[in-house]
Amino acid sequence: MHETQHALNVQIFLKMHRSDYAEKQLKIMQQMDEDHTLTQLANAWLNLAVGGSKIQEAYLIFQDFSEKYQMTGLILNGKAVCCMHMGHFDEAESLLLEALNKASDINKLMQ
Repeated sequence: MHETQHALNVQIFLKMHRSDYAEKQLKIMQQMDEDHTLTQLANAWLNLAVGGSKIQEAYLIFQDFSEKYQMTGLILNGKAVCCMHMGHFDEAESLLLEALNKASDINKLMQ
C-alpha cells in the first residue's frame, strides 16, 4: 500500500473516532518512511485527535512544515487548530485570517 492510501486510512479512522486504528496505520507509515511529509501530516492529525500533550507535538509538526514549505491553507489551519486547543486564540485568529487571505487571493487568480 502507498503512503497516500495509509494517510487516507488514518483520516477515515479518525473520522470514525477510532484513533487506535489510525495509530496502527501511522505506525505502518512510520516503518515505511518516518520522515515522509504524509507520515508527518498523519502524525499531526492523530496528535490533534488524541489531544492533551500531543497538541504541542502536532503544533511542532505544522511549525516544521511552515519552515520547510510555502505556507498553505492546510498548514495555517493546522497551526490554528493547535493554537485553539492550547488556548492561544489571538495567534489562532491571526493564522486563520492569513489562511482566509490566501484563499481569497487564489479565488481572485481563478476568476
